[in-house]
Amino acid sequence: MLPAPDICRRARLARDLRFDGHFIVGVVTTGVFCRPICPARLPAEENVRYFATSAAAMEAGYRPCLRCHPERESPLPTWTISSEIVVRAVRMIDNGYLAERPVRALAAEIGVGERHLNRLFREELGTTPKGLARMRRIALAKRLVDETHLAMTDVAFAAGYGSVRRFNDEFSRVFRRPPRAARRKRMVSGSFPVSLRLPTRQPFNADWVFSFLARRALPGLESVRGHTYRRRVDRHCISVSHRDGALWLEVPGALADRTSDVLARVRRVFDLDADPDAIDSHLLESPECAPWVRAGRGIRVPGTWDAFEGAVRAILGQQVRVDRATDPAARLTKTFGIDGFPTPAALENAEVAAIGIPGLRAAAIRQLAGIVHERGDAFLLDPPTARETLLAIDGIGPWTAEYVAMRVARDPDAFLASDWVVRKAMGTNVRDALRRAEPWRPWRAYAVMHLWRAYSTPFTQGST
Repeated sequence: MLPAPDICRRARLARDLRFDGHFIVGVVTTGVFCRPICPARLPAEENVRYFATSAAAMEAGYRPCLRCHPERESPLPTWTISSEIVVRAVRMIDNGYLAERPVRALAAEIGVGERHLNRLFREELGTTPKGLARMRRIALAKRLVDETHLAMTDVAFAAGYGSVRRFNDEFSRVFRRPPRAARRKRMVSGSFPVSLRLPTRQPFNADWVFSFLARRALPGLESVRGHTYRRRVDRHCISVSHRDGALWLEVPGALADRTSDVLARVRRVFDLDADPDAIDSHLLESPECAPWVRAGRGIRVPGTWDAFEGAVRAILGQQVRVDRATDPAARLTKTFGIDGFPTPAALENAEVAAIGIPGLRAAAIRQLAGIVHERGDAFLLDPPTARETLLAIDGIGPWTAEYVAMRVARDPDAFLASDWVVRKAMGTNVRDALRRAEPWRPWRAYAVMHLWRAYSTPFTQGST
């Protein structure tokens, strides 16, 4: 996980942007931790300690630097983590799993003991699952204090704290000052919108991301105009815009207390945890893939807003052209949804075939709804479990399972070998496509995006 000390030293002394987000610098003499690109005076090497993550530095007793704001760094890309168990746990933490559950529940969901999970986290990230969740929570709280006019009560709940007292205690302990003293803006009573600039590793291919989302926008719930994405949430609308080289999230005041959840979903939709330099550099090594990469640097794999919604739409989209794939989803929402996409409970025993889809596909949706209603949707966020569960359902084949692994479970190495465009672009069959894609690991999902971008005319999505 942590680069070798000599590499960290050279990167820190050079303030190399390429290492920003790959390690953290703790300064013994000041008690703060910084990003390797911090503009502050460089400390002597004997006064420096290196950490894999901000959470590890904070757990070691350091506090965030007020100049470089290391708590705002983009999360470490999961591809740098060697333990698949830790990767699965990090994804669930990022999705808010520990907001209302203990670590032992997370460990049980993954299928390991709590002590073993804590040990793996310390080996990989230098911290515990609880420490990572705490860092995510305090980082969002600090941003809301610095960048909004929200009252402190609203900040506490928006960041995911269960009480204002807990928020005040943790903030004061981490930043050595209470939240009110840290705020530069004047607090205003009432409900105000939240506007956040989202850390976005460059390059970021905004044209591809927004056009991809536009073609798949679900009428009534989503819309895309230019470089602005809007999503309806509980009768209100959040928006994400790309301007001045960054993404900006706007959350209406009525949803301010859900900022933490909204932010996690936006990060998934826009694939903000990707490391485009590392991905592009690797794929450029392949003579076959290089021309596509050079034509579309900084591409992302857009995720889905909701796990269950994404899985159902993948089933609906089987053997359907992209420009027509939203039609059955819109009919399903209109027929069975109430102010949003239908819930698992609403579809578990519904006459799904009534919207005009094949009976086998309707039965698969009902069965999936029953599983999610009983178990929750956490399994859809774990690539191996999602694949295994989906392939056990009649009417769901490899294309659908792999599509869900790619866009819902966020597996960077998912590869749709049976996809019509992938096979056409590579001029081959499924078996040969898998063989030729081996050098693209562990970023085959990004190679799929490059193939889709190169052949972005309407096409059939896949087959079961």
